[in-house]
Amino acid sequence: MKKLNIKTAAILMAALIIIFLGCKKKDLLATADSEYLPQDVKQSCIVSDTEFNSWFKTGKVTENGLVEPANSVAFPHNNNCDFYKWSQQMFLWITSPSSGSYGNKGTILESPVFYNVSPQDPITGKRTLEAHKPNVLLSAVSNINQSGPNRLPVLIDKSGKMFEIEAQKSDEKVKNELNNLVQVGSVKANANGVHMFFDLKGKIIKSPKPVIESEIKPSDVVQQFKVGNKFIFLDSNGNEVQSEQGQAGSHGALMGENKSLVYYITMVNDVYAYFLTGVNEGKLNGNQFPTTASARDSIVAYAKTKGWAAPPDPNALAIELKTSWVEVTDLPNVESYVTIKAIIPTYDKSNPNKWVENGQRTAKLALVGMHIVGSVAGHPEMIWATFEHEKNTPNTAYSYVDKNNNVKQVPADTGKGWLFNANANDTTGAQNIQNMTVSGDTILVKNASLASPTARRIMAWGVASNTVPNGEDKTPADSNSEVISINNAVRSMLVGNDVRKNYLLIGATWTFGGAGPNGNVYPYGAVNDSIPHGDAIGTGQLSNSTMETYVQSPSSASTEQNAISCFSCHNDNNGIKPSDLSHVFEDIISLPPNTENKRILK
Repeated sequence: MKKLNIKTAAILMAALIIIFLGCKKKDLLATADSEYLPQDVKQSCIVSDTEFNSWFKTGKVTENGLVEPANSVAFPHNNNCDFYKWSQQMFLWITSPSSGSYGNKGTILESPVFYNVSPQDPITGKRTLEAHKPNVLLSAVSNINQSGPNRLPVLIDKSGKMFEIEAQKSDEKVKNELNNLVQVGSVKANANGVHMFFDLKGKIIKSPKPVIESEIKPSDVVQQFKVGNKFIFLDSNGNEVQSEQGQAGSHGALMGENKSLVYYITMVNDVYAYFLTGVNEGKLNGNQFPTTASARDSIVAYAKTKGWAAPPDPNALAIELKTSWVEVTDLPNVESYVTIKAIIPTYDKSNPNKWVENGQRTAKLALVGMHIVGSVAGHPEMIWATFEHEKNTPNTAYSYVDKNNNVKQVPADTGKGWLFNANANDTTGAQNIQNMTVSGDTILVKNASLASPTARRIMAWGVASNTVPNGEDKTPADSNSEVISINNAVRSMLVGNDVRKNYLLIGATWTFGGAGPNGNVYPYGAVNDSIPHGDAIGTGQLSNSTMETYVQSPSSASTEQNAISCFSCHNDNNGIKPSDLSHVFEDIISLPPNTENKRILK
């Protein structure tokens, strides 16, 4: 009887502990996997135990263990799953704790393998590479610039179509109904709200059409004109483009529920930095990013001539990272985040509608998002993958295929605890409204009382709800299932309290056959049912809710006009030169020679 009482008491105590922990966990940001990912999904993309163990430096999965980068030189690119596995392995590597040849402090992304890319110099437009050094904190900025193929700010109209914005000039001219150039004196709205253009003499300019200077897809560029304290936008045909409130422009700032701004850091790895410098000096072939063993060997050989240490992971090839962070202050469940210490800007907020940068301070930051862009065998256009913390933003409704090949529907996420959405229960109201914009060193707050964010991931796993995502996945449900499946596989094989369990691969994008991107999304580039070379495939309409918050098209992006991919911005007339794809490549100043002939790690 005594044993029975003890046993019963033990069972009751265990139950109470489970209930207590379950309730406690429910109130925090991280809860059970089943609340985020369907567990009955068809296992259409998995990684075996043997292969997963091989990713780890020790050859065995360990809690928060060091993962090696994917071998991009030997990338198989046989099917979609190969791209998703490459993405997962790279994320696990980048967020691994440093050890061995990387040093013994922080994560791999903080190690000397990576360099920070500075913001553009306001005068020269140039950027510098800042080496990651011991006891030197990384620097973050509080806004991210979304630029199109002409490197101009972007605008999303009410139908979801993306345009680039040419800023108004001081001597702005338009074409009149006779196609003659006329200088604009003013723009005014009449009693019916119709905007009228006037010349310098106050005469109405009939049928005004803007003069678009951009060379890449000028039909997708609008001209900006100021009307009072607002702006209007004319497309190349003279039609006024209507956008949702707050969707005009790209220099946006985002704030979490913990009242922290989101901070951003752009990085490149050593192979990228060495390659860029060699191209700038005319020593390396700059026709495309490295994808072969011979290109890798040329970069390593060139590095030796400059006195640089050989990259510890040359097979990783060229990598560019964009990362997003929030302060850990008032952030629930901090232990579920990868964290770093960094230098962030401070602001004078005495004017609630105008925050002026006034200095810097050190802060502990938590990782909320990451873009991983890397060159691999057969794909000089690079793989574009993105990850988010599982409790960033709620998803819009999506479908998937279960283990019995049944299509199931998942309703839009609701509930509390989302970092960037204070009212997820409102699934039909306004979403992704930009309340904060950045101009120079100032953050302009449109509505100081609108403190709560409204971010939502419109395409849960990077594909529209009513289009064929790619040649391999014939339905959105098939594509979603692949991404969910690989997430389930990786998360289930990470052991213990590995912090990386709390991050999700949202998807990855590339082009068929590694062709130069044309800016289209599969299948809209197809001609006479031919293979659409240059179309974005994989999860071709991918967005990160912390970086493309305000640049997301509708979930039913069923037309060529409103389908948006990574390559909608990162393309230049089907080119595969680094400057055609990367917005920072041309701006970066070359690395100096290393006269010490060593990499400082300690």
